[in-house]
Amino acid sequence: MAWFEVDIFKKCITVDLHDYSHRTALAAAREKIKEAYEHGFKYIRLIHGAANIREKKEGGSIKFALHAILKRGELDRWVDRGSNEHRFDGGSMLLALRPNPAPADGEWKEMPLYEY
Repeated sequence: MAWFEVDIFKKCITVDLHDYSHRTALAAAREKIKEAYEHGFKYIRLIHGAANIREKKEGGSIKFALHAILKRGELDRWVDRGSNEHRFDGGSMLLALRPNPAPADGEWKEMPLYEY
């Protein structure tokens, strides 16, 4: 089941994308990355699963799609691509966000509904 958790002390949000379709997982990830940047957070951890999968043909479509959009620069508006603080574990990725010079304070949006 997908969820997110905000750690105001570490300025990190953790987002679990399990149980989402490929399409919904990518949309949710983009939205939470943007939202974390807007709130002035330093990091976002995306839990995508597929820890033991090393090749795309074995599965792990969310994992490989997230890596692809990061590599193509689709997240560069919010993610600090040149950071050495990124971490890629088997089942998750920790991304360092760009500093936001004017962070907004406010509520966090709910996660999207599941597709059935």
